[in-house]
Amino acid sequence: MYIIKPVAEIELEEWNRLMSINVTGVFLGMKHIMPLMAKQNKGSVINASSIAGLIGDPGHVLYGASKGAVRTMTKDAAIEYASKGVRVNSIHPGYIDTGMADYASEQTGSSKDEWGKEPVGTSGQRQSCGEYSAIIASDESSYTTGTEFVIDGGATAR
Repeated sequence: MYIIKPVAEIELEEWNRLMSINVTGVFLGMKHIMPLMAKQNKGSVINASSIAGLIGDPGHVLYGASKGAVRTMTKDAAIEYASKGVRVNSIHPGYIDTGMADYASEQTGSSKDEWGKEPVGTSGQRQSCGEYSAIIASDESSYTTGTEFVIDGGATAR
């Protein structure tokens, strides 16, 4: 879930709903799948965070807080389950051309072209996140846990 609003305009109900989806949903997924993976001494969890969990942006207090929580939960779970054969990593997409991007453009009054002007010159595509996730989940990444994979066309390098 994605809400862009100045902090003073965020209603508690909005805060609770977004945190329930973005944070509690990730927590519940890990809570129920990781013990099963640990029994097999093998598994890979990939949590969806965002560059909003890494950097600040006006109007993103609510969304950024939720994605920052996912970032930290991922690292904590990675350490907790590392000796049990379960790897836990996170992906941090930047501006990806999706419905969320349409919403961001609408809320900010800027065009998708303005939002998508990352250093590489284009916005990201959905398949980028899927491709990274496939690599992270594979046995070729067996030594990777607690890592943040940033998929942002260079946005956080500025």
